[in-house]
Amino acid sequence: MRGVRIVTKANTPFGAQIVPYRRLGVRDVQRVVDYVRSRVAGPIVTSALTTIEQDGFREAGFTEREALHLLRHPLLDIHDHREPAGLRSGRRSDLSRVLEIDEVSFDSFWRLDRDSFNSARRATPVNYYRVATIERVVVGYAITGRAGRSAFLQRLGVDPSVRGRGVGTQLVSDSLRWARGEGCASMLVNTQVVNEDARRLYQRVGFVLDREQLKVLEWAQ
Repeated sequence: MRGVRIVTKANTPFGAQIVPYRRLGVRDVQRVVDYVRSRVAGPIVTSALTTIEQDGFREAGFTEREALHLLRHPLLDIHDHREPAGLRSGRRSDLSRVLEIDEVSFDSFWRLDRDSFNSARRATPVNYYRVATIERVVVGYAITGRAGRSAFLQRLGVDPSVRGRGVGTQLVSDSLRWARGEGCASMLVNTQVVNEDARRLYQRVGFVLDREQLKVLEWAQ
């Protein structure tokens, strides 16, 4: 449908996810819901929405499922232009291992499959896909995107067996360095309110917590 992308994934607690590309009014949302219900069973959820983006969905009967912190980095103090050791560009052959890391890093609602992983990389006009390795084994990954002068840390996953060893910090710092080199003015990232470890990591490398929270909404009627 025009103005939205409909995402379906196997082995998730929802039937479909609505990803709007523009602000939708209540009638637009109702048409999308009718379209999805005619094709997919189960609850319908949205992507993470700002307050103003939520209005049409709430009027149509959607309710809050989850709150997300929004954090912003001004990219003013990125001085290290070296490519960190142990990081490299992601390859097609890495995907199975990356999805294994994703599976143990996120609950079923947030996990990526092959299709949604590729969709995440296509979500912005320019993307930067990196993996972290220890002794040639992939132990983490990050997907960063750029649209205009805005950068987005779209996905970060680290194998639980190596957490606390700086892998996540290294991947985030590398993404910040890339965004600065691309001429971006700021970088955004969101994380679940309950994920305190991720929030602390982002704030440690210079992200600032925004006053506005994003919301994932659900239509389960």
